[in-house]
Amino acid sequence: MIDKLKSKSNINDEFKYVAKLLSRATLSFLKINLIGQISIAILCIITIIVIVSQTFNNGGGPVHTNGQAAILVLFAARPISFGLTILSIFGAPILLFTLGNKYVMFRTINRLIADKGEQLLFPIIDRILNKAKDNQPQLFQKGTDKAKLQLKILQEIRDSKENKWFKKIISYGFKKVELDEIDFKNENVSFTEILKIKTVDKLKDISQPSRLFFYLILGWQALILLLTVFKVI
Repeated sequence: MIDKLKSKSNINDEFKYVAKLLSRATLSFLKINLIGQISIAILCIITIIVIVSQTFNNGGGPVHTNGQAAILVLFAARPISFGLTILSIFGAPILLFTLGNKYVMFRTINRLIADKGEQLLFPIIDRILNKAKDNQPQLFQKGTDKAKLQLKILQEIRDSKENKWFKKIISYGFKKVELDEIDFKNENVSFTEILKIKTVDKLKDISQPSRLFFYLILGWQALILLLTVFKVI
């Protein structure tokens, strides 16, 4: 009875930890993207307003021309600042979203591994590898096609009903595993156990991520605005 209560308590504790970990990851993702995307939009809009006001400062304005003509005039008058601003409008949000995703994932991996990574990830990886082995046991036998094995396991990870964050983490770690280092001809070795350990070991090698990319992107936008205001570009 005591053992059952302890087991139930451990399950509840793990569930609470996972919920807390994933809520932090989601919050971090929203903070980086919302704050970053809004800041980029504001800086780009202000820069364009400055360019327009500096270009049409003699009473004329884009209202007297159609949109295409106004854009051509702005490009002709301020090719560098206007070109960089337009490029930033399309490129900066995509760059921020991509790097922000990686930052959140790496941060989640570091937190998970530091706390109880093996305890939580090993059972999930076991389920995925065992299912892959049950579906195509020949891939785990000697002389196996390692490229096919990797693709099959990655497919099992994507198709599994596990939490999407954990699937991303496990998939990232597994892609880093060098299957050529594993001797599949040794019948005394549990390949699923080796793959599981190597996957988590690869995740342990990930260093603590930095938010430097976030400040560099916004700093670049602010620099374009500053240089535009003083007509340096």
